Amino acid sequence: MTGFGVAGSSGFADQGVIGGSENYERARMVGESLMNSRMMGGMGAAPPLPCIADGDTGYGGAASIRRTIHSYGRAGMGGVMIEDQLSPKRCGHVDGKDVVEFDEAVKRVRAACEARDEYEKMTGMPGPLILARTDARGSLAFAEGGGFDEAVRRTQAFRDVGADILFLESPRSVEEMQSWCETVEGPKLYNALEGGKTPILGREELEEIGFSLAAYPLTLLSAATRAMNAALDRIGSGESVDDLILGFDQLKSVVGFDENKFLEEEFNSERSASGIGEL
Repeated sequence: MTGFGVAGSSGFADQGVIGGSENYERARMVGESLMNSRMMGGMGAAPPLPCIADGDTGYGGAASIRRTIHSYGRAGMGGVMIEDQLSPKRCGHVDGKDVVEFDEAVKRVRAACEARDEYEKMTGMPGPLILARTDARGSLAFAEGGGFDEAVRRTQAFRDVGADILFLESPRSVEEMQSWCETVEGPKLYNALEGGKTPILGREELEEIGFSLAAYPLTLLSAATRAMNAALDRIGSGESVDDLILGFDQLKSVVGFDENKFLEEEFNSERSASGIGEL
């Protein structure tokens, strides 16, 4: 659940405009949608597909970070990303970003990890995994040296205080990615942002370098935006959009009409057998 996507779909740029409460609500919607799609897929009581939510900076001090982790856990998120940017934060691939001091960055991640463990003690269910992100690479504070060495230092510290997954935002080359993966232990996330500052690599190469998972945060948003613009251009010029859209029956199936029809027929059958009128 990308912060860029939440902001963009709300009509804003990813520049710290969207707050914690709005992100919690979107996480709840995403969690419910994933659970529902699992049910529609015939998976029954199978666990929902996992989602990592963007927790930004945690929206404040330790108490706010604790609330962020617990709220996302209740929303059904499988992981929460906490970053070391200075508020107001922004997309990691745009210029002008900056980070907090080293000690504060580590304190944020430690608070998130403690909240994760507390969540499990309180609920008996595993808390969301903590994805610890640094934006030191390319930040204003480390403009002179580029920030790569500081990013290595910070992600090592994040691992030491309990982070489950590590994320170095916007490395500039394959060599930097290799060096980071060789130096820092633990599962690592690769961020594939088309047109961004990091080279786009294939799955096999990523695995060989040492990444455990990859995120494609803007691919679907960008593709959908391009498709919507194309459809609007056609409508504006009076042309047909038939070759750009799904058939109505197919669209209904995608959003769950077929599954709901089956449930209603089954429900009405049971009511009829019980002598109760149909819906």
